[in-house]
Formats: sequence, structure tokens, C-alpha cells
Amino acid sequence: NITCKKTQKINLDKKFPVIEKNLSLYNSNFLKKIQLKYIVLCEDLFISEINTGGIPDTQKRTLILDINFNQKYFERMIHHEIFHMIQNSYEDKFDDQKFSLLNNSDFKYAECSTCSDRLNLDLYENTNGFLTEYSKSIPSEDMAEIFSFLMVNKNLIEEKIKNDTILNNKVN
Repeated sequence: NITCKKTQKINLDKKFPVIEKNLSLYNSNFLKKIQLKYIVLCEDLFISEINTGGIPDTQKRTLILDINFNQKYFERMIHHEIFHMIQNSYEDKFDDQKFSLLNNSDFKYAECSTCSDRLNLDLYENTNGFLTEYSKSIPSEDMAEIFSFLMVNKNLIEEKIKNDTILNNKVN
């Protein structure tokens, strides 16, 4: 159950250069490999009554982005959602169970991302295996958060992994 408002031109004019800059990091062959065919831009995006920044609809090969999503995280959100399309196209390379084994043995992810109250997207100062609180929700969100930071601020992540073995293993 996905709902969103039609995008106003004035809002789109502001966001389009940011979207274009971030999507230009991927070449067309790569986008074909992850089966991305369409990008839908809208405002106030909800899925099952939960406000969200983006939705990767892999069945329709469509990436839906909310251009009103928090400016602080907007660029990362684009890459985060693209990662979900990558994972869906290459599930054998991004196995949730194998990835979970990289964490401390006493850590447990939630059953689902929407059944967790771990929603904060701010970068942790002390990572201890996780970049954000949202990374702790489920393995695929953890992977997507790592990917999004690597795409937007790789130098920052390279600094973080110097002092965090778990995170270093996840990045590698």
C-alpha cells in the first residue's frame, strides 16, 4: 500500500540536480544489471502508513524517491535504496545470515525494519560495528546504510573502520 503526492515543479527544480549528481555515479550498464528501469519522484511517500524516503519496487523495476525526505540524509537515501535493488538482483552475494555473523554474538537484529524503533540515521560517533541506529534494525538495512555512506562519504568510513574491526569486516 504505497501513497505519495504528485511533486510540485518548484520542489523538483531544487532536488533534480542533487538526484542527477548521485545517479550519475552509476553507469547505464550497472543500472541495467540491477534491473532499474524507472525512477518516480514524489512528495510525502508512505508505505503501509509509514513515512519513508524511498522504496525500491523490484517487481516493477522502479525506484520511488520522496523529494521532501530530510535534506540531511537525502543523498544517502538515494544510494541506500539503490543498494536494496542491488541486493535483490544479487541475493547470493548479500546473504543476511552470513552478514549477521559479522556482529558480536550477543547482538540480535529485529524481525523486520518496521517492527523496530531503531530509526535514527545520524552517524554514530562510536560505531561498534554499526554506522547508525537504523543499521541495527535488520541485516539488509545495515548493508544499505554502509553502502550509502561509502557512496556519499567514503573517506569518513575509511576512518571509522580503522578503529572498528566489525565494521571493517562488514565494509570488506
